[in-house]
Amino acid sequence: MPILEKLAQPGQARHWTDSIPLEYHYTAGVAGEEFRRELRDNGRFLVSKCSKCKSTYIPARMYCPDCFIEMKDQFPIDKPGYVYSFTCVNRNRSGSDTDSPVTVGLVKFEGVKGGIIHLLAAEDPDSVSIGMKVAPSLKNLGERTGAITDILAFKPISTVPSKITVEGGRAERQNVGKVDDQARSLLHSIEESGYPVEEDEMTISSLRSKIGKGELLTREEDKLLRRLGDKAREWRKAVKSSSETEPGDTLSG
Repeated sequence: MPILEKLAQPGQARHWTDSIPLEYHYTAGVAGEEFRRELRDNGRFLVSKCSKCKSTYIPARMYCPDCFIEMKDQFPIDKPGYVYSFTCVNRNRSGSDTDSPVTVGLVKFEGVKGGIIHLLAAEDPDSVSIGMKVAPSLKNLGERTGAITDILAFKPISTVPSKITVEGGRAERQNVGKVDDQARSLLHSIEESGYPVEEDEMTISSLRSKIGKGELLTREEDKLLRRLGDKAREWRKAVKSSSETEPGDTLSG
């Protein structure tokens, strides 16, 4: 039957079952392939560093998004990550209920931009906290394929110190102490100043978690918070001075 022939009766319509062969390839890119290869072969994360702005990125990438230049300096990192953000879900990707809550987190690394979203190995979601240090739990070497699923989960390697007491046969988590209003106010001023905290992001997250829980800071943490506060004040002064500079006060050229 010609394709343009008009059908007078529905029974004249015919069809056949077949398949249309389609082939496609999707790669992770040059830097992405190197990142996956390092994960598969050595169980480490590969990062890229920009030679101009000195920013470091994870996963590794070819070009700096700020300077638009090729980043040829790539190296693996072995330091632990920290939980930047997390959530708990009770349904899988198909929408069915899970047997138990699943915790998913954004893991970042101090001094490195970007991060990795993956499962957190936490039996109790309440045990997860912002700033908690974690390390990847990987498949055995022979089972790795260079996929992100070579990472089974990120497991905690340290938690924020707390005091456990038992009352009436039930363990309860209590705060070590109360943080004074000065520390809380200082942290707020740092966050509101607009001071770029990329290099101190892990430290800020850890301090924010402890202060949010009302826990006492150690002497070293208190010194660090005050040092960051001084940097934020200097940053605020520099920004204010720059905005108040009149065009006539600057030299041409």
